Amino acid sequence: GEMKIWFEIKLRGILGPEEGDDKEVIILGRIVRYKSWGIEYEADPKHRKLIMEHFGFDQTTRALKSNGNKEEEEGDEEELGKEEASQYRAVAARLNYLGQDSPDLMFPTKEACRGMSKPTVGDHKKLKQAAKYLVGREAVVWRYEWQDEGQSLKVYTDSDWAGCKKTRKSSSGGLLMLGKHCLRAWCSTQGALALSSAEAEYYALVEGVLRARGIQNIGREIGMDGTEVSVGLEVLIDSSAAKSFVSKRGAGKM
Repeated sequence: GEMKIWFEIKLRGILGPEEGDDKEVIILGRIVRYKSWGIEYEADPKHRKLIMEHFGFDQTTRALKSNGNKEEEEGDEEELGKEEASQYRAVAARLNYLGQDSPDLMFPTKEACRGMSKPTVGDHKKLKQAAKYLVGREAVVWRYEWQDEGQSLKVYTDSDWAGCKKTRKSSSGGLLMLGKHCLRAWCSTQGALALSSAEAEYYALVEGVLRARGIQNIGREIGMDGTEVSVGLEVLIDSSAAKSFVSKRGAGKM
């Protein structure tokens, strides 16, 4: 009632266990379902179908198991024509929307969006490969099962040192977990050129901690101050060199 004073409100439905409550609602294309064990959340299925149709793919097309390709071939640097570039941007934007809810698409989505301003033949190939991967990947469904309170945040981070063959830049990736629930996933290109795998892992770790701190601040704002969410944070990384560096006191060489 208070919100209606300031905003135009649309009631999409009320999910719940009662007989008159909705068991499924669609919010911006995403399907949210109420289950006896928790909440189920499915990424918009429409965009997968439209991306496949753009390249003429269907369920009989041979699917790719890999979700991205870093290899460069001769002629990949050639820019697409005006009409092709426009179509590329439209499909990349569609993949970007789908990638928000699909951790397995975040790397190819990031790579496709890097070529938005001046898409090349190589960019188009990568976009087509992502579409072929979608043929064998029908849906992404998130399960948020009921769990006890008192869970602390865990952030997992990783990187691929100098993974981009063209720029030699690395990618950072991570997951933010609250108990069994994944609250956030991401994949981004690092701004600096990392001179070692330890440095690339360090940048990925810093980004993960910053994102986790942001979630902790949100928790405090909605009344979770003093709980494990707002005070507990565990960082997990597979690089002993990066862990050693952040544990140092005083100046270091990096």
